[in-house]
Amino acid sequence: MATGLSDSERLSLEEASTDEGFSRILGWIEHFLCAPNTELGRLGDVCPFAKTAMLKRSVEFYRNRSSSVPGLLADLELHMEEFLQAGSTQDVYRCRIIVPCGVDDIVSAVEYVQKQLKPAFVERHLMIGQFFQECAEPGLWNKEFRPLQAPVPLIAIRNMVPTDIAFLYDDENYVRAYLEKFGRRGSIALRQFETAMEAHK
Repeated sequence: MATGLSDSERLSLEEASTDEGFSRILGWIEHFLCAPNTELGRLGDVCPFAKTAMLKRSVEFYRNRSSSVPGLLADLELHMEEFLQAGSTQDVYRCRIIVPCGVDDIVSAVEYVQKQLKPAFVERHLMIGQFFQECAEPGLWNKEFRPLQAPVPLIAIRNMVPTDIAFLYDDENYVRAYLEKFGRRGSIALRQFETAMEAHK
């Protein structure tokens, strides 16, 4: 399906389900993200939004064909702007999954562009995440758990939600952007997070 993005091709859910790489991602969403895990460190599914997002068909799938890291980064900037324009910024179930397939060393490329673009995304009240097989990022409530390990290297974009304070807490600019979006509700979530982290020590 054609899009306004120069190096990305959108796949429908049906197309994704018959594609070798994307079907592995769909299986990971269903069996990992949409399910509880004894190593998670809290009750509930690994991702509390994934099951409803899939039921609502709010997850978009894109194959990126950029042949260089600068090209991938530029295309992700286009994704950021298009995501902002394409739907409600209040919809907590909207998610866009981008799978790079044209760059060398895809894992390094995914890590690099996520790190480079996170400040711009957070400023716009969006989140950008990196996922790949050996991702060492630990879980919030169990440091031995690896929630960002996916069978295929990918980048995920979604709207910021109140629980994202956990991923933004260590950077004052991120916290400022978070509180700008959520106001009093964000201040309450921030205090609750600090209390929970203190109790979890």
